[in-house]
Amino acid sequence: MYRFFIDDSNLKDNEIFLYGEDFHHAKNVLRLNLGENLELVCGDVLYFGEVSEITKEDLIIKIMSKEVLKEKLTTIRMFQGLPKGDKFEYIIQKAVELGVDEIIPFESERTIVKYKEKSYSKKQVRYEKIIKAAAMQSKRNHIPKLHLPISFDQIKKSEMGLGLLAFEASEKPLKNLLRDKKDIREIDIVIGPEGGFSQKEVSSLGNQGFYSISLGKRILRTETASLNLLSIIGYELER
Repeated sequence: MYRFFIDDSNLKDNEIFLYGEDFHHAKNVLRLNLGENLELVCGDVLYFGEVSEITKEDLIIKIMSKEVLKEKLTTIRMFQGLPKGDKFEYIIQKAVELGVDEIIPFESERTIVKYKEKSYSKKQVRYEKIIKAAAMQSKRNHIPKLHLPISFDQIKKSEMGLGLLAFEASEKPLKNLLRDKKDIREIDIVIGPEGGFSQKEVSSLGNQGFYSISLGKRILRTETASLNLLSIIGYELER
């Protein structure tokens, strides 16, 4: 059953109207037919509906039932060092599938890619489309937020959150740390760029309360490290 994200403007009486890009996706990509069932998320409400009519401009869904979505117990923010090429598209897509709630790209001493507001604004639109599509595909209850890039000095750990820094020189296993912490409500993770972190940067994050953690004996690429870390967190939180 496919899932879409809507807002109040899509609702009218006991029906939901899909139009614009969502209509195009439903009709021309998914090729939905009359009678097919859909899930539609509006805020904290999940609607279950059936396609009742398809016009040239919209797709009309009859609401069959609804339920209030449960609040997510743990919020995950990911600070990701800006990578080269199209790696960032891959990272954000998979991070959304693996449960991240906010993505904050950043520049640091060893990032090769530098943030330029004018050229990045066009990329931001594409990135947000990738995030929305990944949230729909993986049946997330909300669309994760993508922030504009920040500098390394702007990375801040949530006051009551658990801060994790993926660092190859660390020997502290992540699973042990997660199992020692009870009732974790917020997790902030920091993943470095291709060049990794300087010792000065590691010390700076440590002073903020970020734990340097190990992801194993192998040195991982930036796009692998983020997904590995999110996978471990997801597994441990859902145990």
